[in-house]
Amino acid sequence: MHREPIRALILCAAVVLVSAAPKAWAEGLGIDLSGDQKKPAKPAEKKPEAKRPAPKPAAPIAVPGLDVSGKSAANQRLETAKKLFGEKSYETAALAYAEILQDVNLAEGHEEARYQLAKTLAKMGLYHSSLSKFDEILSKGAQGTKYFHTSLEWLFFVGRRIVNEKVVLNQVARFSTESFPPAYQDKFYYLLAKYAFERGKALAEAGQTAESKKNYDEARRLASLVKPTGAGPALPAAGVEADENPESGNVYAKAKFIEGMVLYGQGNQDGALDAFKEVVRLTNPRRAQSQDPKLRELAFLQLARIHYEHRQNRYAIFYYSKMPWGERSWLEGLWESSYAQYRIGDYERSLGNLITLHSPYFKDEYFPESYILKAIIYYENCRYPEARAILEDFNAIYEPVHDELTRLTASGGAPSSYYDVIERATKSKGAVGAQAALMRKVMKIALTDQNIRGLNDSILEIENEMDHGIGGRRDAFRYSALAKDLGEALKAERLRLVDEAGARARQKLEYERDALRELLQQALRIKIEVARHERELLEGSLTKGGQIDVIRNYKYSVAVSDEHLYWPYEGEFWRDELGTYSYTLTKGCKEHLATRSDAVR
Repeated sequence: MHREPIRALILCAAVVLVSAAPKAWAEGLGIDLSGDQKKPAKPAEKKPEAKRPAPKPAAPIAVPGLDVSGKSAANQRLETAKKLFGEKSYETAALAYAEILQDVNLAEGHEEARYQLAKTLAKMGLYHSSLSKFDEILSKGAQGTKYFHTSLEWLFFVGRRIVNEKVVLNQVARFSTESFPPAYQDKFYYLLAKYAFERGKALAEAGQTAESKKNYDEARRLASLVKPTGAGPALPAAGVEADENPESGNVYAKAKFIEGMVLYGQGNQDGALDAFKEVVRLTNPRRAQSQDPKLRELAFLQLARIHYEHRQNRYAIFYYSKMPWGERSWLEGLWESSYAQYRIGDYERSLGNLITLHSPYFKDEYFPESYILKAIIYYENCRYPEARAILEDFNAIYEPVHDELTRLTASGGAPSSYYDVIERATKSKGAVGAQAALMRKVMKIALTDQNIRGLNDSILEIENEMDHGIGGRRDAFRYSALAKDLGEALKAERLRLVDEAGARARQKLEYERDALRELLQQALRIKIEVARHERELLEGSLTKGGQIDVIRNYKYSVAVSDEHLYWPYEGEFWRDELGTYSYTLTKGCKEHLATRSDAVR
């Protein structure tokens, strides 16, 4: 029997709540919609790093006009550095704090210097470096340092500026027993709820039902603690600006989304529907205090998937239609709605969606099952030659992909070697040739996993911080001992993330290898069915002494609404037409055959 879409599983979207830095949606999908279909421009390649000149000594740090008389040496140096920070001379201030930390004679000022250095790095946009410094402070606990709670505030501040929220999520989970500043309690409860949900989901997948239930229950409890109204009290004077205060209304909607995911995981479909509908209401752009279009989009997607799962196909189609054109989940919704339309017999819209998916704009996207669905629709309309041709295209495209996945997963290399596959595929973007296209397919397969995508985003962000955030600074900072230490820490963090991403990539590639093998076998079964029916037609024609026609003329109208224009498709693609196609079947079966194979029923 043909499979329902594997991608329609609800829980796969849990990690999509990761806060991402603004990007063009097409960049995430590898799509060029800048105009009519053209060969994409080749991206600029990273130039090899030129040999760096010998480090130049930093100029002595001095701040004229600053009176530090009567204070200890450590306090004098701290006041100097604070003056630089106040003047937004962040590079020089960071070097000043680093010098204090390196001087054993200034030990009384080390605690404050470490905290101030972490703040300064955050202000410089060196967010991962800043997190590592705040981690040094937080690891001492609330009793070990007076900067514990203000460091927690900065942890949230930095967390909102990195692409992968999970980095902060893991940090917050370590301090779940600590009291948090009032302004951040809602965010704290939400992050802990998300952590408990993801842990519960992983335990459920591992078959540990009892432990999974405990984590799910804890996730619901924590999500319920998020307050529905109010922006929270003003922040204490920790150096975080008031306009950087978290938006409580937005956090409440995210907490409701987590609640919906937990309820679905526990089998409470009605409760999950109510929770997702509440998220939609909370994020209504005409009423919401704080808008979150990405969260609203995810809520609509989950509503569509739940209705699809319960065969409420028209409701599912309605919710799928809410996917914003061109957003990351738009193609996913377009594909999944094709199955819902097929179920209700709306072959025209289903095939129209598939025309978009198979257009040159999305040639590197990974939707192998779409070819199977397309072949089934043609088969059920007695269009046997077309069904056979579609299956041949499917084999030509995806048999090499299956062979490559088999080769990659059989290598048994280190986890980092599987991340190297993603890196090579990324570098092949824009390259021509069969192997380059094949590698881009493999990259898309891996990046359909939200965890891998988040890890990859973090790795790229760390590399950018190393190359530009540190390497692009003035020589006094760039060649300092501080920059060297920060660079080493970033390299170690990158290697850790690469290993984790590689391990996840291997699991993902193995899963898709097996799924693709099943689709190839299913395509073979459909081919056999097509051949059998064609043979029966030939035998019937011989028996009756003439050709038997099992297809009939299909009646259709070119009438459309006043908002649309009927425009025959002649093979060209225009970006404003994507997602709006409706394929007209010129012929269909005169009558449905009494028997159909289980392969396509």
